[in-house]
Amino acid sequence: MNYRVEFHAAALAQLGGLPSEAFDALVERVTKLVGAPWEAQPLDPDEPAFRQCVFGSFGLLSFHVDEPQEMIRIFDVTWVG
Repeated sequence: MNYRVEFHAAALAQLGGLPSEAFDALVERVTKLVGAPWEAQPLDPDEPAFRQCVFGSFGLLSFHVDEPQEMIRIFDVTWVG
């Protein structure tokens, strides 16, 4: 099963100024997430649908997995820069 991906408006705003190398790493990581979102770390053990993962050595993606809708909603992108 492949999940769809949706970026929250706040996450999209955080992409501004992201260097092309970091953007490529982000795209590569999101591409892997669509097939295996549960392989990322949970933010809170009591809320396993909220997860996070790194993209390259550039930053951190935080997202919510909506299993019934087969949707990954990225709500935060933190990058070093």
